[in-house]
Amino acid sequence: MNKFKHLFEPRSIAVVGVSLDAARPGSQAVHALLKNSYEGKIYPVNPKYAEFEGMKCFASIEAINEPIDLVVIGVPAQGVLPALEMCADKKVPYAVVLSGGFRESGAEGIEREKRMLAIARGAGIRIIGPNCLGFANIHSNVYAAFGSITRAPKLKPGNVSLVTQSGGFGYSIALACADAGIGFRHVIATGNETDVDTVELIDALIDDEETSCIVAYIEGARDGRALLDAGRRALAAGKPILLWKGGVTEQGARAAETHTASLTGVYDFYLALFKQTGIIEIQELHEAVDFLKALAPGKYPAGRGTAVMGVSGGSAIVFADAGDRVGIRMCELAEDTQVRLAKVVPNIGAVHNPIDLTAGYFSAANAEKLAEAMHAVLDDAGVHAVCVNLATTGKAGSLAAAEVLGRIASATHKPIVVFSSAPASEIGDALSHFAQVGIPVLPSPSRAARAIAMLATYAEARVRIATQDRPPIHTEAVAVAAELTQIAATNSSLSETQSKAILARSGVSVSKDIVVQGVDGSVFDRMTAPLVVKIVSRDIPHKTEIGGVKVGIQTQQELESAIAEVLANARRHAPHAKIDGVLVSEMVRGGFELIVGVVNDEVFGPVVVVGAGGIYTEILDDTSCRIAPFGEDVAREMLDELKCRRILDGVRGGPALDVGAVVKSLAAISAFAWIHRDAVQEVDINPIFVMPKGAIAVDALIIPRKAQSQLDR
Repeated sequence: MNKFKHLFEPRSIAVVGVSLDAARPGSQAVHALLKNSYEGKIYPVNPKYAEFEGMKCFASIEAINEPIDLVVIGVPAQGVLPALEMCADKKVPYAVVLSGGFRESGAEGIEREKRMLAIARGAGIRIIGPNCLGFANIHSNVYAAFGSITRAPKLKPGNVSLVTQSGGFGYSIALACADAGIGFRHVIATGNETDVDTVELIDALIDDEETSCIVAYIEGARDGRALLDAGRRALAAGKPILLWKGGVTEQGARAAETHTASLTGVYDFYLALFKQTGIIEIQELHEAVDFLKALAPGKYPAGRGTAVMGVSGGSAIVFADAGDRVGIRMCELAEDTQVRLAKVVPNIGAVHNPIDLTAGYFSAANAEKLAEAMHAVLDDAGVHAVCVNLATTGKAGSLAAAEVLGRIASATHKPIVVFSSAPASEIGDALSHFAQVGIPVLPSPSRAARAIAMLATYAEARVRIATQDRPPIHTEAVAVAAELTQIAATNSSLSETQSKAILARSGVSVSKDIVVQGVDGSVFDRMTAPLVVKIVSRDIPHKTEIGGVKVGIQTQQELESAIAEVLANARRHAPHAKIDGVLVSEMVRGGFELIVGVVNDEVFGPVVVVGAGGIYTEILDDTSCRIAPFGEDVAREMLDELKCRRILDGVRGGPALDVGAVVKSLAAISAFAWIHRDAVQEVDINPIFVMPKGAIAVDALIIPRKAQSQLDR
């Protein structure tokens, strides 16, 4: 973690705000450093004291005549800026600001935080906090912290690092994991994240040789793109990230605003990010524990075929139910496997999946038989993971099973997970042995199923994301940049005609159109009925509402009448709108309607959304989204997630529709949105018709970024 080496491995620490009141943050930080035998130099700072805890106490940071790697500031908010200015004069590289009273406290705090950041940026100081519990480097006994991080129980060293925006709740995750025997490398509470944020720390931890897994709790990210990049980098490095996103509901988002004034993003966009990075979402304390246990051995299933074996039929059923919900398949065992099992499983048992070993099977007397049964199952090519249900097996049986499974686990690359509900006070020796040999033990069959599913999903993500297509880059998509910039400068949206022309040049097929300036029936001879007529005006984004659209036109007379009518309606309902003409289009018939949109999110940048269109839009509430840009593999994943996906394969004797064409369009739209992210705020294609051959955008609207505020008024 070279980027922050002397932040997390400081050779000297000054603590501003020590006091005889042991409850003060500065006092707690010094006591924690002393109690945990920190080996560097400690400089307490408070002008009231000549000595603190047997050490010289300095009147100010300026009074310290030695180099300082880290300053911990634990004074009231009004004293933080003067302390930080002294850090700047002293050329201190890092500061942890424990103090509250910044942007979470209102207008005065917001201004104070801005000034703090300006001082830090001007002096090159990197800040953790403010309004945070600080951090602990468990390996090096560095406790630049106060509150729960400094209190018992002391976390044991390990290879898990935790980064959390909420110190109190984040440490609850750490304690739940510690209670399950999981050790930690770093525990970092970031608070308001004025400077260093969770995402930057995650990225740095990927390079930390002592960290093999990262857990994070966030309420909002300033830069979703940076999190996307860090997630992909962690996946390539084989360092799983478990992320708990707080504020995923409207109520939760409001709570986050009052908590740390965090900017929460649209939850669907985070879900897309998880799919595009392999970041593992957690939503419960026990999920953090279960998943870390399952990840610790570093073994991943090559598929989703799972075998369940044990002494409880009910446990197997519960596993199967839970597994079905998360995509775990109870695989059929090969005939040879069942023959081998029949030799070591009692006649009253079962050798199909789930494998019933019958009551009392786990024992020292059956050690050889259990070993043979495990080898038979693990040798089956269709089995990618095994869950062993010990259920309520007691002390002797659990220990016998642990010894057999431990020997076998060391020789297989397939994950083995154990379910046991026996109390730890009864089977403590077995649990210790399972921990030593790297076999996770979980307290319910359903949790075992979800842990195996997580491993499979992570393994699939490593393969899928590493081999995904690159986003397509159309030469014309780049060429329209100047045109978009020019239009955006006029602070207006594009007309449908302009929008479709630009999308067509970017790789999206659009309907055949002709623009006329007034009543003109001659175009009827150049197009195939039925036709559609629409008013063309960048000042009228919603044409249907003012009678600016007519469909199903069959004759030249109907065409002339429709053109006259939409012009009259536009002039009556939008008298100040600039009318560019009337668009005459060939009406697309057949196929299936999809809606495709782009929103340029302030956290994630361009995000592409696709969903069921037409009558299904409100009925199904059927959408999928991904962060742009992406290639055709990801576009196909989006379509496969839709409830309406089966319709595209043809229903009730209808022809299969051209999925490949809409996949290409989605990928092209994502590339367009990314290339022009500085110029485009939104894209709305409603609908795009998926035909037996091709996919055609019938209506489209591009909203430049500068035009957004105007449309919102």
